[in-house]
This record gives sequence, structure tokens and C-alpha cells, in this order.
Amino acid sequence: MHVDRNWSEKKIDEMTERDWRIFKEDLDISYKKSKMSIPQPMRSWDEGSLSPELLKAVAKAGYKKPSPVQIATIPIGLQLRDVIGLAETGSGKTAAFVLPMLTYISRLPRKTEESEAEGPYAVVMAPTRELAQQIEEETVKFARYLDNNRVVLIVGGQSIEEQGFNLRQGCDIVAGTKKVRSPEPVSLRGS
Repeated sequence: MHVDRNWSEKKIDEMTERDWRIFKEDLDISYKKSKMSIPQPMRSWDEGSLSPELLKAVAKAGYKKPSPVQIATIPIGLQLRDVIGLAETGSGKTAAFVLPMLTYISRLPRKTEESEAEGPYAVVMAPTRELAQQIEEETVKFARYLDNNRVVLIVGGQSIEEQGFNLRQGCDIVAGTKKVRSPEPVSLRGS
């Protein structure tokens, strides 16, 4: 009787469909059906097709191995495809979309004085100021290892003049939130 090795003991080119299925089950990764084929997840940062600069940034950030949401979604994001990843708070969802976004932006032409007026390459909208700030911090953490990608945060509660100045300086990525105003009070008294 032949006993096969565990997926963790195999090189990526030795992985069988059964190994991938067990790998996904072990990490509780599942996918909804898609009309397009879904790329296999990455098992380690080295398998993620990230640039050497981003791999250095990941290591400097202290990310030893990718989390399940990163394992499942980064390969999809690197194909420039839409993906919705559901995972708990603190599971690495921000890096799961920021790393493919930065990979894409790093392949675009560097902004010039003339092209800065065309706006950023990416806009990330968040439902709260706190989440927008977290996204900006995480993006800066990785972007600084790339060719001077500028990230600007636009949120309520900050100086409009300073934020406008930062935008006019040019940027590659804007992280922000839309301030939702409360509706005007309605009088219920008779007219």
C-alpha cells in the first residue's frame, strides 16, 4: 500500500488535485462557483508571484506566512480579477487586496508632472474613517519599498486644506471615506 506525502511536504509542481482539496480544507478555504477558472491558492509568500520589493516589504512587516484570506485571494487579485474575501477582523484582508493593487501599479508608468493632474491610479473607499486610516497605513507600509508610490488619506475630521495640498502634490493611491451627513430633521407638527 502506497502512502502519499502530505501537501506540506511537496513542492508546488508535485501537488495533485487531491492535495489542493486537502490544503483548502485544512485552511478552511472555500470558493463560490465562478464562470472563470479560479487559480490555485499560494502556499507561501514565495509562491504568490509578488515582486522582490514586495516580498521584502512583507518580510519587514513581520508577515511570516500568509493568512488563509491572503492565500486564497492574492492569486486572484494578481490576475486583475474581482474577488470578495470574507474573513475575521485581523485576518489580513487589507494586505490581501493591497499587495495585488501595488503589484499592478508598479507595472504602470511612473507619474510625471503632467500626468499627476489625471488623478491617482487607485482609489480605495472605506465605510469608516478608522478603516480608511488602517488601509492607508497598511498601503504605506508596503508601498514605500516600491518606486516612491505616494498614498494620500482623505477623511472627515482632518484639515481640508492639508488634504487638498497632499492631493495637489500628486499621488498614486487615495484611501478615503465619504462623510455621511445626517438627514435634516423633519418637523412632525401640523402646518
